[in-house]
Amino acid sequence: MKKIYKIHSALRAIVIILVSLTGVTSTLGQDSTSSLAFKRNRPDNRVYFYYHPDISYELWVRFNLFKDANAGNALAEHELGIRYILGIGLPADTAKAAYWIHRAADQNLPGACFNYGIMVNNGWGVPWNPFEAYKYFYIAAENKMPQAEYLIGISYTDNLTVKRNWSEAYRWIKKSADAGFKPAVETLEELKKNVSLSNIDTTLANKDNSGDDDNVKQPVDNQTSLSTPSNLVFIDFSTVSDTVQNISNKVLLQDILHEGNEKLASALHITDKKDTTLAFNPSAIDSLSLIAEAGSPEALTLLGKLYESGLYTKKDLTQAAVYYVRAIKLDSPRSPVLLWQMIKNKKYFAQLKKQIDQNDPRAMFIWYGLFSAGLDNQIAEVDAINLLKKSASLNFIPAINELGLNLYTGKFLKQDREKAVEVWQAAKNMGSREAYMRIMVAEIFGYAKATDFQNTIEEIKKADDDGSIIAQATLAYCYENGIGTETNEAKAVRYYRLAAQRGSRFAFDELKQMYDALRPNSSNYKVD
Repeated sequence: MKKIYKIHSALRAIVIILVSLTGVTSTLGQDSTSSLAFKRNRPDNRVYFYYHPDISYELWVRFNLFKDANAGNALAEHELGIRYILGIGLPADTAKAAYWIHRAADQNLPGACFNYGIMVNNGWGVPWNPFEAYKYFYIAAENKMPQAEYLIGISYTDNLTVKRNWSEAYRWIKKSADAGFKPAVETLEELKKNVSLSNIDTTLANKDNSGDDDNVKQPVDNQTSLSTPSNLVFIDFSTVSDTVQNISNKVLLQDILHEGNEKLASALHITDKKDTTLAFNPSAIDSLSLIAEAGSPEALTLLGKLYESGLYTKKDLTQAAVYYVRAIKLDSPRSPVLLWQMIKNKKYFAQLKKQIDQNDPRAMFIWYGLFSAGLDNQIAEVDAINLLKKSASLNFIPAINELGLNLYTGKFLKQDREKAVEVWQAAKNMGSREAYMRIMVAEIFGYAKATDFQNTIEEIKKADDDGSIIAQATLAYCYENGIGTETNEAKAVRYYRLAAQRGSRFAFDELKQMYDALRPNSSNYKVD
């Protein structure tokens, strides 16, 4: 009987590990498919159970399981926890599952340490705490568990749980890769392509791994997406090899495959990250435009590229620049490069000035955008703001929305949030979905009166489904603070990460604040 019980225990440990590495769990601090570093790493999660029809046999196993668990048997404690979380022979109960798995983890049982870390990361039955999760992941990693080695490596990439250290990230991920863990193998290649050699000491990996180490080489083709083939997402652009001078079509399509852009990817029928063309049905342009208006920086950037190249649209550099500027305002990491390349033409500013003299509101908005993005200093701040105001007075909706944003934030104008909402209301009345989104965000943050608060939350969720990066960050704020929904720190972390990996600095700052609020007073967890 005891031998059979041990087999059951091993099976359940494998089950929860497999479950934890699919789309329902997390790396350090949230769902593993949604972290700053990784998404959609989906190992084969098919698990086959042996069915025994003898009920009395199962009752006897359960009786002995409780007896052994209460006596402090770590394997039994872990088995009992797994049964509670999966609802096998017992009512599903995440709190009881966490209790028993925690007991086993405190006896340093590697599988239990890993599984308890997963539960703490997700806030399943216990409060969310990425530092507690890291501690248990580390124990499992030191016991050479490849999945845990992988997660510890990832923790060194985002500067949230522990200080970013590319050498340590490489060392742990290589250990996992050497053990055959497929996501680690893929990630190792991405580290080699995207992180400068000067930031990685690959000799560290040789201390714990036999065999020859692959030399990290400078990337030959560093036109990688923020979401790479192995789903590694780099946030710190100062340490990553991001001096890409030519953002290819492949890069733009890869960005669209970020989690949160499912509707856009579906509309364009984009499924392959290796695709190097912008070949899609021209009828999808309408859907692309609608998603862009919802607040998708990727959709706005792609529209800019289409207008710049004349693909599926009539070539229009002015319209292209408008889309690039709008994407920059949503923290697009691609649009500044694309716009900079476009304006380097010696004739560009002469043409832009000519359009302004002809009272073209788009040109006025563009030159303001170039100034505000730090891409041009030919005009003074006051002149840039005057161009924005004049563009808005000509009822150019992007300019009206940007004017409202300046009033709301106080960046270039005296802060007046009530006036900002009035400005956005005018744009909303003209049909602007972005203005509608901005007003709803102001309602959430308490700077506009909500006529139907529940409706506001539902509308923000719809915008999130459409790929709005503003909606993602706002939903995170709602879950963090219990505004219009239950307080759920794990969900808040997930949404902040989704927005941060797409470039949102606000989301990343808010995410870091959540980590800092729990950060232990220990040098091990000190970050910049």
